[in-house]
Amino acid sequence: MLKNISFLHYRKYQRIFITAICVALASQVQFNVFVPGFIVALSALLLPIFLYFNQDINPLQLGCAIAIASPAFRGLILLLTHNATHVVAYTIADILYFLLYTLIYYLLYWRLVYYNDSAFFLTIIICDYTANLLEIGFLTKFNGYTVQVLSIVFVVALVRTVIASLIAFIIHYFQLLIVNNEEHERQYHHFIWVASAVKSEVYFMCKTIDDIEQVTKKAYVLNEHLKKEGYSEEQKMAYEIAQHVHEIKHSYQNVIKGMGDYFDDQDNVSMRMDDILKIVSSYTQMIIRSRHLDINLVVHNTVDCVVPKHYYLVTIISNLILNGIDAIGHKRNGEILIQVSQKGTDVRLAVTDNGSGISREILPVIFEPGFSTKFSQSGDIYRGIGLSNVQIIVQEQFAGHITVDSTPHIGTTFFVTMNKDQLMSSKEVMA
Repeated sequence: MLKNISFLHYRKYQRIFITAICVALASQVQFNVFVPGFIVALSALLLPIFLYFNQDINPLQLGCAIAIASPAFRGLILLLTHNATHVVAYTIADILYFLLYTLIYYLLYWRLVYYNDSAFFLTIIICDYTANLLEIGFLTKFNGYTVQVLSIVFVVALVRTVIASLIAFIIHYFQLLIVNNEEHERQYHHFIWVASAVKSEVYFMCKTIDDIEQVTKKAYVLNEHLKKEGYSEEQKMAYEIAQHVHEIKHSYQNVIKGMGDYFDDQDNVSMRMDDILKIVSSYTQMIIRSRHLDINLVVHNTVDCVVPKHYYLVTIISNLILNGIDAIGHKRNGEILIQVSQKGTDVRLAVTDNGSGISREILPVIFEPGFSTKFSQSGDIYRGIGLSNVQIIVQEQFAGHITVDSTPHIGTTFFVTMNKDQLMSSKEVMA
């Protein structure tokens, strides 16, 4: 079941490994300034560009990798041109530079929920300047600081930051020309996420109208029965209950009409599967960062199709991912894999996490209405839409089914099978 988890680690740490090697090689393009052993290297330009485009990777892990790889390359070259004492000193200085650089970046920028270019630019200046000062201080036993050195180091940090930021921003905004600007994209993702939740709630409100009507009818019948039996007080209470329930029904109908007209699927453009997965992964990564969790999210899609009822599909995927996030919690090296594939006439969605798993005792009842394992500190249940309602949407809207495979303390995989024709149909089903 969880054989793909090693693949997730490989994808994440592969990028860290490649970056560490690239930065180490770039550090060889250099020239000496100020004091022996202190260098201005190309690696200081490459590192912030990588950080900008890989904001899902913990910079502390990256810093440790670079602190190992870069001195290894530089130390080999220094060993051929300097004595052993200098090699050790320069290598330690290199290690201190990258460790402090990534630590400051982690504290000042990476832990933010919302990223922006201004904060990134200012953070990189601080990282570069402070790390350089530490490197100079170590090489000179903290006796090499002068006003001229401090000024020139700041200018060097500023120039390198400007160049690196311009490269990163130009590449980034060139990409955004295709899909509109970053803020619009974030707002659009937020809208789809919220609209999906509202659309699903309205869907189940529609399904409860009949239940409300039955309660109203029974209250009126009880009212007539008590009236015949001469129970005036009880009859009055039954009548008031019928009236209140009838008012609730009308309130539901007004909400359903207003929200239903606004989110009518016939008036909404269909979305490609890739775009749906992009929205879900983007928003859930923000949730992961806001909770300061160590969870890597990987999406693998091989299905090219358009989905008219994308609100419901976003609801399904997001609920399964959020369950995985809750199951992982603050566990280190958390992993969630979302896979979408096609088999025959069906589209298969699998959401795998390496969280706490589900015990054998409660596994058979997780799709029962009202079931939840999520409680607040006061004991209230965090219900949300619930797995039972996810199952209903899968069955009624996409003619599919959902199953689960879980091993306690190892992880869980939810499998969702949907009919592709129904997935690509714009007709909404109300059972």
